Amino acid sequence: MNSSASSGPAPLSRRQEYRQATIEEIKGLARCQLAEHGPGALSLRAIARDMRMASSALYRYFASYDDLITALCVDAYNSVADALTQARDARPADDHAGRWWAICHAHRRWALDNPADFALIFGTPVPGYQAPARVTGPAAGRLAAALFDVYAAAAHARAARPDRTQVPEKLEVGELLTELLPEAGAHHPPRLAGIAATAWASVLGYLVAEIFGSLTRLIPDTDQLYDAHLRTVMLGMGFDPDLIQAAGRDEA
Repeated sequence: MNSSASSGPAPLSRRQEYRQATIEEIKGLARCQLAEHGPGALSLRAIARDMRMASSALYRYFASYDDLITALCVDAYNSVADALTQARDARPADDHAGRWWAICHAHRRWALDNPADFALIFGTPVPGYQAPARVTGPAAGRLAAALFDVYAAAAHARAARPDRTQVPEKLEVGELLTELLPEAGAHHPPRLAGIAATAWASVLGYLVAEIFGSLTRLIPDTDQLYDAHLRTVMLGMGFDPDLIQAAGRDEA
């Protein structure tokens, strides 16, 4: 066997290590700004000042302000996708309701732990910024796949019954779903895609109200309320009620 073929990638040079460390430092400071001031207040000049370097030097690492925002978006999408896939894979493959329950709870934990990243990709758009789909698409597609695949598997196994939902059978799949999931037509028929999309929109709405709104002042026990909300969402998706109850017990 050729030992060079199995030895893995070559180690980074000192210059490459320094460059990567600088990129991570820039992104870390940018995340701090996002957490403190929100997506619209990110300042390259302030980052450069904190790093004790000229603002022009930042352009050696990110060609523009938009490129830095894009890198942060990709990191955020990959981070939440990792959290969801790990939660999904921790449940048995045939526990379809349990898998949906798990990914929804994983998303809430991620959002509460990373409110700035949550705001960046799910909150108010950054003024003047348009995410380049060719760059952010693969990471966002990982998130979409984790969601849609779990529900599609549940529907195919009849753990969820689309005919019990209020989503009409005849829907048209939008271009964004096709871009994120190129095989959406084969694996995610329009009705299934519509059910998963409306369910996820409901979950996101809850999280926005909890993290940025006044939900915690209205109902302090948001843990219990989220479980109730999730059961309601899953009933609306056509999941079997007994499976929903079992999913909640197993998570606890």
